[in-house]
Amino acid sequence: MEDREGMLKELQALDFKLKDLELYLDTHPFDEKALALYQDTADEAMDKREEYEKIFGPLTPEVAATDVEWTWIQNPWPWERG
Repeated sequence: MEDREGMLKELQALDFKLKDLELYLDTHPFDEKALALYQDTADEAMDKREEYEKIFGPLTPEVAATDVEWTWIQNPWPWERG
C-alpha cells in the first residue's frame, strides 16, 4: 500500500500532464499520438483516483455521497493529518 502523500503527488502529476496535453491538443487537434497519450493518461488518472479513494476516502464531495451515508467528513481534514 502506498502512502497518502505519495499517491496525491502522483495524482497531481497526472492531472498536470492531462492539462498540458489538453492545451497542446487545442492547437494540434489531429495529433493522433498526443490524443492516444491523453486517453492513456486519463485512464491512468482515473484508476489512480479510484485506488486512492478506496484506501483513503473521497477526494471530492461529489464521490462522498453513497447510497447510505455522506462520507466526506469521515476522514481527517488536511490540517488534522500528522
